[in-house]
Amino acid sequence: MTFYFAGREMMPFGSSTILTVDLGQQYLDYFVQFKHTLLSDPSSFFYSFSSGLGGNMLGEWSYYLMSPFNLIFLLATPKSIPAWILLVTVLKLGFAGFSMAWLIKKMNWQQGYWITIFAINYPLSAWFIANDLNLLWLDTAALLPLLILALERLLAGKGWGAFTLALVGVILTNYYIAWMIGLFLLMYLPWRFLDPMTKHHRGHLLFNFIKGGLVSVLLTAWLWLPTYAQLKAGKTTHNSSWSLHFDNNPLLLFLKLIPGSFDFDQLKFGQANFLVAPIVIIALWGYFTSKKFKWTERTFAFLIVAILFLATCFAPLTLLFHGGQYPVWYPARFSFIISFFFILLAAKSYHVEWKPGIFTRILFLAAIVVITCWSANKISTAAYLDRFEILGFLFAYLLTLLFLIILPANVIKTFFLGAITVAFLIFNASKTLDHLSYLTKDSYESGANRVLAIKSAASKHDQSWYRINEGLTRTSNDGFLGNFSSGNHFSSLLSSQNSFLYQNLGQIHGDSRIFYSNGSTITDSLLGFKYFVQAKSTAVQSGAQSTVRTDYQQAPTVSQGSDWILKENTSALGLAYAGSTKALTMKYSSNYPLTNQELLLNGLAGHSNKNIIGLADMSVKSLDNLTMTGKIFAGTVAKINNSNPGVLTLTFTPITNDPYYLKIGSYFDLDNVNFSLNGKSFTQSNAGNNTVALNVARNQKGIPQTLTITLLDGASSRFLDGFSLYSYNQDVIDQDLKTLHQHQIKMTKSNSRKIEGTITTTTDQSLIMTSIPSDPGWHAKVDGKRVKTVSVAGGLLAVKTKPGHHHLVLTYTPPLFTLGFSISILTVTSLVLTWYFKKK
Repeated sequence: MTFYFAGREMMPFGSSTILTVDLGQQYLDYFVQFKHTLLSDPSSFFYSFSSGLGGNMLGEWSYYLMSPFNLIFLLATPKSIPAWILLVTVLKLGFAGFSMAWLIKKMNWQQGYWITIFAINYPLSAWFIANDLNLLWLDTAALLPLLILALERLLAGKGWGAFTLALVGVILTNYYIAWMIGLFLLMYLPWRFLDPMTKHHRGHLLFNFIKGGLVSVLLTAWLWLPTYAQLKAGKTTHNSSWSLHFDNNPLLLFLKLIPGSFDFDQLKFGQANFLVAPIVIIALWGYFTSKKFKWTERTFAFLIVAILFLATCFAPLTLLFHGGQYPVWYPARFSFIISFFFILLAAKSYHVEWKPGIFTRILFLAAIVVITCWSANKISTAAYLDRFEILGFLFAYLLTLLFLIILPANVIKTFFLGAITVAFLIFNASKTLDHLSYLTKDSYESGANRVLAIKSAASKHDQSWYRINEGLTRTSNDGFLGNFSSGNHFSSLLSSQNSFLYQNLGQIHGDSRIFYSNGSTITDSLLGFKYFVQAKSTAVQSGAQSTVRTDYQQAPTVSQGSDWILKENTSALGLAYAGSTKALTMKYSSNYPLTNQELLLNGLAGHSNKNIIGLADMSVKSLDNLTMTGKIFAGTVAKINNSNPGVLTLTFTPITNDPYYLKIGSYFDLDNVNFSLNGKSFTQSNAGNNTVALNVARNQKGIPQTLTITLLDGASSRFLDGFSLYSYNQDVIDQDLKTLHQHQIKMTKSNSRKIEGTITTTTDQSLIMTSIPSDPGWHAKVDGKRVKTVSVAGGLLAVKTKPGHHHLVLTYTPPLFTLGFSISILTVTSLVLTWYFKKK
């Protein structure tokens, strides 16, 4: 694999990188955060303000960062980390091969070079190659052979200690993949109990298995219990249908025997990746037809294989193996288990003197011909297939079958079958990875250098607490890379509470992402966004994701680079400030984010219904290749000619210098739609199922404004859901913000999980309001006494107080962490005491 990466000129070998899809858009930033946590801020192991407005990090460590290989990233810098990621990828693949070889060797299934021939099928199987970009899963899958070896030791009466330690490693490295392995163990153990060697000790062995499993679960409770709590607050709030149906055609699994049968579409919603070399598949058939093994054992093994394959396409089993939730991209994430079990059965049964019988030869010849012809016929509809891949399949299987038949059991046979196996697996790896595109070194470094330069400029200018609002983004996790408090986050463990808060405030949110891209003069200030990164025109031309915020055109400039300008929001509030308790009684609606912002500011400033926003006039200037029915608000535009873009041009003239916002409802599909304001293009992310508001004017009184909306290919029509223009009364906003600025927290101590300082509240402003997302893990003490926290606007943390000068301490402890840690400590203590007294 190292030679392949070098051939593709990936860092450090050339001008490309290994970064693609989530590896470049998500995981890399986590690896930088890993180093920051261990070397600079251990408290961010529990909580981080770089995670959106702030979020629980323990569960994210459990999923993303518990690999011991990540310690290598301590040597990396943000600029060099793609090269270190490549090294870690190669090391993890190598470890998977080693663990498989160790299992085969220790179980005496094969000898000499045959150990290598079978073992390399595991790290070079289709699952490992297709998922080499998902580094967080590889450790746990690589540990599976060692776990099975430890289980075999248990079944041989050699104790349960090794099994317990191996299972602890599996759970710690990634709980998600560990769940899948756990389900496999529940099938593997009954299969092994069919071995006559276990006949007289099954009860005792079962007891040791349960004991080892239970102890490993208790030892890791400190990690998985708080992770479970975080999942309950996020993904498990989304229900999936457990109805009896097939998600895809099981027959298409045969096409996955073709090397390179993978591409970007397969990555999103394709079939399971389980490919191994022909020697494994043919030897597997040898296992099922061998009379050396009892028919009950072979039947149960076949049942396991059938269940695993059904789980790749049959909905209830798919949900079971994926923890009750359909995977978003990367389907059949457990299919490495199929490859592993294939290799195990093949290695266990194959003997160098074995030759396929007549029936086996005819069966495989027929199957090879049928699959070849069928796949050739599918080339036009299956983009991941090409004729070279099909020919590779045909010749590899025919040659393997031929050499098994004609060559004697000597070193020549070993050499040729080994060569075919290696060639087939390398061919599959290269064709598979060639189907993906990779970030160039220059592109990565340009974005990373910008993030680091922005953080450096802000730090030199300001040593207080603040957030940075990125109008120009590299990824949704730039806060990790640059080590600054952000408003964006991309995570599989995203809290539903944060998503709900973003929905109320008119920001982008989804199951795995929140994106603060549509702020206003109200939300920017209340949430502590003191700085805004504004894109220069060169950034837009280079394809960077940018947001237009005319609010900041006349704001003070702090610093600038080749494609960015750092603007200051002088009205931004700190992390905590005194506000009115009226904010607690306001009724918020997710469909009206601008009204919610008005209510929130009114409530905090102590007003009941002071008007801040007002409807403004907007008209259609022109329609190009479009027809329009109805008015702008709730109208519909449709293309006349679908082969050409359709352009809707709107115009308005501000009657004040106040900020203006275009409201877009949740049913306007932003996919394949471009925006430009006065001829300058900008990016608007798909809003999903929530309403957003685009800042389209500020300080433009009497100057006509032109907003162009272009429907590209794939957008034949669009419903203009809620399209309306609003203006904010900035004078009123400034007055209210001035009121809130009077009593802000003066921090005396702070880290990622603890905020301590003094604050004064008054009769009119007795609520300590923060811009921290509500979370049951936050605990508050006022003047040394523990008090309850409350939630404002559907998701912001606040504390009620009596008027006066107060000492405030906010501390974050992940829910269930204390319980889990106590369980783990008690388990360790019990084990040590048991060992001590047994020794005595």
